[in-house]
Amino acid sequence: MQHYYMLNTRTLCNMDDQGKQVVAPLLTIADAATLLNVSKATIRRWTNEGRLTCSRIGARDERRFRKTDLIEFINQSLPGTAEPCDVPANPLPSRDAASSHCCIISNDVEEEWMTLGAEVLRSLGQGSHVLVIEDSDRRERLEMLLAENDLNKHELLAAHALRCVSIENSYFLSGSMQWDRAVAFVESAILEAKARGFDKILIIGTGSWASDFPGEDVLGELRKYELGLDQMLSRHPEASVLCPYAATQVSSHMIVQAFETHPAMRIQSTIMPGLLQQSAG
Repeated sequence: MQHYYMLNTRTLCNMDDQGKQVVAPLLTIADAATLLNVSKATIRRWTNEGRLTCSRIGARDERRFRKTDLIEFINQSLPGTAEPCDVPANPLPSRDAASSHCCIISNDVEEEWMTLGAEVLRSLGQGSHVLVIEDSDRRERLEMLLAENDLNKHELLAAHALRCVSIENSYFLSGSMQWDRAVAFVESAILEAKARGFDKILIIGTGSWASDFPGEDVLGELRKYELGLDQMLSRHPEASVLCPYAATQVSSHMIVQAFETHPAMRIQSTIMPGLLQQSAG
């Protein structure tokens, strides 16, 4: 029988047969997630809520866990109360839903990122591939989000779990917004992720380019893109695309058109079918 006690360093010790102290290493967040059979995002949420005990070490305050604390948590959670993943209170439609093409309507980019950031964490926690179309503001927000949740951006990029692409290298491949080239880029990204073995793919678009559109027919090009995107996604049921429209970045005409060109809409916490789904029905 082993006898455990705590050191000031919060490492776990026990006594061996000769009465000597044996120091067991603290477990990482990945170790804890594996032991509890949940995502790392769920582990972070449980520690933030005070449900699960952890230590903080290093300059980045990374989480570390004692195995006995995790075992005690399991015993307290029985029977069967562990949660499978870190899902927001009002998650977007699942990828099994009829629509994998959802428009996010927000008052501003701050509100927009609250929704998008939660979806990034949820998808990464589920082992999905996440592609983020970046502008300068979103790049900073994404880096802060990952750091706050003990996620290493370079490791995610190296593992191909995360891919970040600028507007110029996605929507504006031809030097301007051409709907067919933009749709082809999204489909190529989906195919590349599938070839790497990912069976779930989340792509987060951006509407910030609309205010700098070099041509005059913004609405026409955007309509063609959204309709072409929806048609393309019917060939890839494992992929989801979120199209954010912030009122501070796009015109009211674009927001109205968004209802017409998306099967699903989300306005704050309310999820509803778009006119595209209703007309198809």
